[in-house]
Amino acid sequence: MYFKIWKDWFEFNRNHFSHIDWQGSVALTKEERKSIAASIRQFQKGEQSEGKHLLKYARTMNDPDYTAAIVLFIREEQSHARILGRYLDIQGIPKLRHHWVDTAFRGLRRLAGLRLTLTVLLTAEIVAAVYYRALGRASRDPLLAALCNQILKDEDRHIEFQCDAIRICDERAGFLSRQVYSLFHLVLMTGTLAVVWLGHGRVYHRAGYSISRFWKNAYHIFSICQKNISQPRTRTRLIPT
Repeated sequence: MYFKIWKDWFEFNRNHFSHIDWQGSVALTKEERKSIAASIRQFQKGEQSEGKHLLKYARTMNDPDYTAAIVLFIREEQSHARILGRYLDIQGIPKLRHHWVDTAFRGLRRLAGLRLTLTVLLTAEIVAAVYYRALGRASRDPLLAALCNQILKDEDRHIEFQCDAIRICDERAGFLSRQVYSLFHLVLMTGTLAVVWLGHGRVYHRAGYSISRFWKNAYHIFSICQKNISQPRTRTRLIPT
């Protein structure tokens, strides 16, 4: 089955943070802490999820390999929450217990079916791809840069994974349904980027991002995703040889 490739990839990538030197951290400066601490707390909270609703919807794909891949994907996302939580502990920054953005995204993912859930997930992955690139440049701490670099590698694969699943869902849907979901994704993407810039603009400013650069980078990834979703799928070897 097609998703066995993804199941194998996530199994291969289990030890993705084993190379991290946790002793190489330096304390954030007062300015760095003021700019990025609250932001990291929110993203750390957002990475936490039991994935119960996603797993329930994943089973409707009727593909055991996809279900297995989703289980491993959820674990990988949870590992991001753990390492970010560990970083917050090192820096003496308390973790966030609740945030309305996280609650809103969780609510959207519970609305209706696999296709909508994957659209919301892909939106979050695109935002994360831009965010962690900026966060890794927003301080002088080499540990934070290393963590962000590995998360970025994971997020690149996550985006590809979600696009593959959405493409297969769309192959089973009608033309009108595909157009509605595409429009919904564009609207959701636009609204999410506005919220993220308002909530995390300090991180982007420290990393040298203007608002136009932020939007341009996000929509570049979004356009690639739309293209990949609309094209016939291919079976590409993902695990390095």
